[in-house]
Amino acid sequence: MKITLWMAISLNGIIATDDYKEDFLSHENWDEFVSAVQKSGCLIWGRKTYELIKEWPKSYLKPLKNISKVIISSDDKFQLNDGFILANSPEHAIEILAEKGFSEAILTGGSTNNSVFAEKNMIDEIILNIEGVIIGNGISLFKPSDFQLKLKLLSTTRIFENIIQVHYKVEK
Repeated sequence: MKITLWMAISLNGIIATDDYKEDFLSHENWDEFVSAVQKSGCLIWGRKTYELIKEWPKSYLKPLKNISKVIISSDDKFQLNDGFILANSPEHAIEILAEKGFSEAILTGGSTNNSVFAEKNMIDEIILNIEGVIIGNGISLFKPSDFQLKLKLLSTTRIFENIIQVHYKVEK
């Protein structure tokens, strides 16, 4: 299965502030994300990301209603709202989506999940929407870990006035 890490970040690689806020990211980034996920039909989030988004207004998540949303948690008893599927590992998440007929998935956080997929060499492409903002403290795109991904730049696009999108292929 093709896994594309798709994230919105600050210029210095921050995905959220230390208190897990993403207020520095524009709504245009959300719209771009929704469009990408609707094309693939599925996404993979980590437990912390899920806990944050379940507090968002329901109208915000409405465009994702028919998307297969897999949440990775090592807690097999972790309770999810309707419309979400629990997996206990990246491999399990991919297995669930493959059984549903998907051949590609969007991985979209958080930093722990991103790092585990990278450690296991399970990321095929990376798409980053870079906002024109620098955040002094926050959560990095990847949690510090022992991995290295060699990338081939496929494209750069200015998608909005203050957002640059970079698209890489992971060389394996």
